[in-house]
Amino acid sequence: MRQKVFFIISSTIITCSLLAVIEHTLEINYAIKSFSKIGMFFLTIWFYQAIFKDYHLKSVLSLKKLKKQDLFRLLALGIASASIVLLAYIFLQPFFDIEQIKHDLTDRLGITATGFIFVGVYITFVNSFLEEYFFRGFVFFQLPRKVGYIFSPLLFASYHIPMIALWFSPYLIGACFIGLWLIAFIFHKVNEKNQTIWSSWIIHICADIMIIMIGTTLFY
Repeated sequence: MRQKVFFIISSTIITCSLLAVIEHTLEINYAIKSFSKIGMFFLTIWFYQAIFKDYHLKSVLSLKKLKKQDLFRLLALGIASASIVLLAYIFLQPFFDIEQIKHDLTDRLGITATGFIFVGVYITFVNSFLEEYFFRGFVFFQLPRKVGYIFSPLLFASYHIPMIALWFSPYLIGACFIGLWLIAFIFHKVNEKNQTIWSSWIIHICADIMIIMIGTTLFY
């Protein structure tokens, strides 16, 4: 067990660190960075499976574990999460520079007004699934429960910071880190009942929809 825990913690830290380096040192567009992330996420999982042979893809993707009566509760939580995102944006908007964010998206990541629509769809449905599968389906469920609740939210929050590091002040970055940690903790709690990633994915989608709706105001 100790070898598995050590491998998961060390390999995922290395993976997220490499993605942070790619985010800020290589002059490549958002699409290439996204393919890099997909490859590194699944390469990490593949190495784990090749060494320990006890991780099964279908186990965290089983729809049979998700009951119909859970959907209303999850949609309510999703709407609540989207509302929190909107309220946070309204409250914190005076403390950051919107033009700076737009400049970073267009110049560093190569995202145009037209491209943002496709990026928005990708982030909402594909990227959210990848993150739920990696951070919850793999990291959280493969670690002992107590370790998972400590490490996985910290990793999830740390993984997102390089993406927004040029957008906000250090104080807001710290607030974002705490918020991301709390979100990850809640995602773990809603997944624990059914032992799948579908619960947190539904909530994640709702939050991302609101983020993309806010993001469209940068271009339109």
